Amino acid sequence: MLSPLPLRAADRIGSAKPGRATVFALWLLGYALATATHIALFVILFWPIYGQDAATPLAMAKPVFLANIDTSLFAYLALTAAVVWRRHRRSATAAVPGVERPHAGDEALWVRGSRGALRVPLGDIDWIAAAGDYAELHSRGRAMLTDDTLAALSRRLPAAEFARIHRGAIVRIDRIREMRRLGRGDAMLVLTDGRQLRLSRRYRKNITAHLPR
Repeated sequence: MLSPLPLRAADRIGSAKPGRATVFALWLLGYALATATHIALFVILFWPIYGQDAATPLAMAKPVFLANIDTSLFAYLALTAAVVWRRHRRSATAAVPGVERPHAGDEALWVRGSRGALRVPLGDIDWIAAAGDYAELHSRGRAMLTDDTLAALSRRLPAAEFARIHRGAIVRIDRIREMRRLGRGDAMLVLTDGRQLRLSRRYRKNITAHLPR
């Protein structure tokens, strides 16, 4: 329940890039705080139930600590492993940029491949779908996963080439072959490969801005 708090604290500490001695001291302090918090919550929740076995909540804390010292250590080590894994994953993601713009007309996205990272030119992308915390690129009949979220891509992709059409989809504008009105401001977009994607009225202006007047 409390895991998000130390994870956020670890992220802030990591962003400050402290020395190894400082990191080691902070991990030791973190273990003490995590154990104390664990015992305090346990006593607060269960002393009213088992209070007859301990005169005061403080008297209950010692046996709780002795009974759960191994569990607390295991939980803290698991939390430490999660922090290390998150930092390693973010470092790997940072090494592979989401949108690359080395030269005009040569923009690309990096996606996951079976043997590592794969570079996909923006001109080859037909549409992009949301996939939880990631985004799924659809290009020439293939679906590929990128570490960017759909919201992040919608802000970074060229507005003249891509448009958000739904909370779960982005389409390359020149892939749109037809727009069929469905009523109430919604529409169905038919792509050049025959795929149909729903256009929400919330994002309708993103498409109508590119239609002939």
